Amino acid sequence: MKLAELQAMFQAGVLAGLESDGASVLDSVKNSKRADRATLFGVYVNAYHVRLTEFLIDDFPALRALLGEDAFDALAADYIASEPSRQRNARWYTARLPDFMRASEKWRDRRAVDVALLERALTDAFDAPEAAALSLDALASFESALWPRVAFAFHPSLILLELRAGTLATHEAATAGEALPAPRDGEEKVAVWRSNEDSVYCEMEADEFLVLSLAAAGHAFGDICQMAAFRDSGDAAPERIAQFLTSWFEEGLVVSATLGDEGDLQK
Repeated sequence: MKLAELQAMFQAGVLAGLESDGASVLDSVKNSKRADRATLFGVYVNAYHVRLTEFLIDDFPALRALLGEDAFDALAADYIASEPSRQRNARWYTARLPDFMRASEKWRDRRAVDVALLERALTDAFDAPEAAALSLDALASFESALWPRVAFAFHPSLILLELRAGTLATHEAATAGEALPAPRDGEEKVAVWRSNEDSVYCEMEADEFLVLSLAAAGHAFGDICQMAAFRDSGDAAPERIAQFLTSWFEEGLVVSATLGDEGDLQK
């Protein structure tokens, strides 16, 4: 048997587990004086599952606190069975867990899924590319008559989420090791990004979340004012949107401002 064939059989055996016909690699393993071949190969099978479970625990501690250790271990086992590791970088292995939960009738609990989505966003924000923040002073280059045409780009770490109400409180309690709050009805709008080398988040009012969503989608200031006024019954006046914009600059979220084909204004 060629080495590549043996390696492929070994991998199939690890993925299939000892109780499956896929573990035919045992035919190529010899018993030792201390243990039989099933026990010897089982070390690799168990190590594979334990290591992947550790990755999930590291990335989703609040979800684990919400579900409990036994339920989380069952979720991890189902995920590992459905999503074999195909990445050399373990960082990306856990990324599909919230999507797996939403697609699974067994694990499709809104509260749990939203906690998982928040934790994934925090990890993604931390690993996002860097970009220099744009100074608020750069906006002085635009005449007031040109403001309706100005569009903004945001830091690559910015992620916008619409979650079940209480998701942030659940995450904070789980992280602090405190009693988890009772489930709540409704929605909460959340922005996640990286600040000072750490992931942060905040809950936003509906109008600011709407405006930021439109701005992040590339809409110009004038279009945002019109669409926000239409969707928000006129509450999002240009002055209020300008206040939102100022706060985004202060948070370092804005990385460029463009006007037609004139290019970016960099800090």
